[in-house]
Amino acid sequence: MSGEQIAIILAALLGGGGLGAAIVNALAGRKKVKADCMTALSDAYEARLGALTSRISSLEAKVEQSEVQIHDMRGKLAEREIMILNLQQENAELKDEIDKLQTQIKNRDKRIRELERQVAELTERLNAMNGYTAGGNATGGE
Repeated sequence: MSGEQIAIILAALLGGGGLGAAIVNALAGRKKVKADCMTALSDAYEARLGALTSRISSLEAKVEQSEVQIHDMRGKLAEREIMILNLQQENAELKDEIDKLQTQIKNRDKRIRELERQVAELTERLNAMNGYTAGGNATGGE
């Protein structure tokens, strides 16, 4: 085959729509496939970002609610700590008062024993003065 024949065959193939159309379609299809891939990726990223944004919003709401609960609990904790301090102070005061009352009771018990001893002594002296014996009988002239 001569160069002229080859040129005619190439011109016929390329110009007649056979191979030329296939090449043009392949190039055009390649750009379309690339554009479709970009669109699909873009849609997937948008969907993922939407889901993440929704999740972030939900988590932010939970965090805000938790912060409110923490604030309330800290307030209650502070109140209870104050109550504990007050009760500890009251407990210490009551212990001091118990110690004082126990001391007073011991002193009174001591005084009662002393007075009982004096009553017994005075009763014995009175009995001796009236002439009674230990059995309760008078030794005198009755």
